[in-house]
Amino acid sequence: MTVAPIVRLLRPYQYTKNLLVFAAPGAAGTLTDPAAFGRTSAAFVLFCAVSSFGYIVNDLADIDADQAHPRKRNRPLASGAVQPRAARAALIALGLGAVIGASFLGWSFAATLAAYAAVTLSYTGYLKRVPWVEMTWVSLGFVLRSIAGGRATDVGISAWFVIVVSAGALLLIAGKRIGERAAMRDTSLTRKVLASYPPRSLELLAVTAGAIAVLGYAGWAVAEAPGQATSATGETLLRLTTVAFVVAIGRFVSLSLRGRGEQPELLVLRDPVVVAAGLCWVGLFAAGVYT
Repeated sequence: MTVAPIVRLLRPYQYTKNLLVFAAPGAAGTLTDPAAFGRTSAAFVLFCAVSSFGYIVNDLADIDADQAHPRKRNRPLASGAVQPRAARAALIALGLGAVIGASFLGWSFAATLAAYAAVTLSYTGYLKRVPWVEMTWVSLGFVLRSIAGGRATDVGISAWFVIVVSAGALLLIAGKRIGERAAMRDTSLTRKVLASYPPRSLELLAVTAGAIAVLGYAGWAVAEAPGQATSATGETLLRLTTVAFVVAIGRFVSLSLRGRGEQPELLVLRDPVVVAAGLCWVGLFAAGVYT
């Protein structure tokens, strides 16, 4: 067996989700401090390890269902490229690494990472079969990622921040479910819970979540941006990030309603409008906070 199937088993392309750990310290303007940047980077690596741990557990549990899925049957375990014994060995290595690494970032961070692991495992074990609850549970994983960055660097988390992350996470998951329904051939053989979701309800959830994310971000721009900017110009730049944010969210909602959100982590990296809006947002935000 070559290394490539093991790497695919870890799903490194999913690690973009874990960049959320940089959100809180980045918004607070602390990433220019080498110690804060180092701790945040370590938190990112540990969340990647725990994420891969969860993906492997999920793939071990879903081998039969994945073999019947038009795309997931190519996953390393479902295709036979990786044997279950090798996957379990990877689980042990990832678990030990996460426990040891988390101990160096403090108990508050370790507790958040443990909560994320619990959410991931409970989702895999049962909750992924419960309509609507499973979507909320996946969204909770995003929220815990964003909180973890603050825990690792002792940065406070505002209510606006939690609102935007929570709504954005629900939008991602709703878009993913819409895309999965569009791509599925037989819900009894693939993800059974999809049959419980009326398409219109998922579309309404995506639009509502997108609207809440935008309103929450606008609320932050009005209420808290002045306190985070380094100058009057910085305050203006931070408020201008709202435009880029609205464009990115609006585009993602539009693509999701067309059924193109089955793999949101790839969509946000490949769609030129989302990428351009994201880069614009990063540039404006960084200029507002750090210059």
